[in-house]
Amino acid sequence: MHTIDTDEELQRMADLHLPGYSMVKRRSEEEEEQAPVVEASPFLCASTRRIVLISPYPNLLHELIRDLSADCYDLMVFHRVDDFVLHNLQADLYLLDGGAANVLSSDPGFRTFIADPAKRKRSIAIKSQRGPAAYGGKAARQAAEAWGLASAAPHEMLDRVGQWLLREPAEAGEGDAGLLGFKNLEIDTKRMTVFRSGDRIDLTKTEYELLLHFIQAEGAVLTREHMMEDIWGAAFFGNSNVVDVHVKSLRRKLGDSAVSPSYIETVRGVGYRLAD
Repeated sequence: MHTIDTDEELQRMADLHLPGYSMVKRRSEEEEEQAPVVEASPFLCASTRRIVLISPYPNLLHELIRDLSADCYDLMVFHRVDDFVLHNLQADLYLLDGGAANVLSSDPGFRTFIADPAKRKRSIAIKSQRGPAAYGGKAARQAAEAWGLASAAPHEMLDRVGQWLLREPAEAGEGDAGLLGFKNLEIDTKRMTVFRSGDRIDLTKTEYELLLHFIQAEGAVLTREHMMEDIWGAAFFGNSNVVDVHVKSLRRKLGDSAVSPSYIETVRGVGYRLAD
């Protein structure tokens, strides 16, 4: 069987009306249609900056979240301001949902946050305009003015963030800033990671916050009620058993024992503390 190797030979066969030309031509078109599409390789970020977005309605800001992530920013989203955001989380920039100012301002943690000059210095208000009645451009502008912050609409935010971060240095600690330790445990509060004897332990956010509370208490007894309010919030409806369940899971991941504890000791009838 004759094989067609060049376009010129194919054209010559067509001019001569040789049998089989139409079949050869049709097969070539089908092969072209079935050729795999070559996609671009994923883009790898050479460096990143850490941004925290605080909004009770992050689902209404999904496009902004997507664009910031695609532009090589490490983005963390919080519905409210808890103790971890206030005291432990290190960020280069905070984005606050000005369109939901009424909701945010009712949060005691947020009021403490916005009263901190160091936090305000690294914050920009989002002039969000979609969603519930609490949202609106005018309300967002008023919130930004009340908070003493610059503001930008979601579609402007990517450029505004880039400009701001070019002017401001990264949030950096000196030496081992952001590192906490207890026995052979080490917590990197900037990266929210936990290591035991150099091996990383994968904890849930709740388990991580529990461990952080124990270490920061420096051996003081923490009641179940205190931990429930700090970690789950005053609005959480549940009993203290939820604390016991998460402490049990945390102990298991740490390789700890309730009978002979190395890290977390039970104080009967009260709560827990760091073991001696």
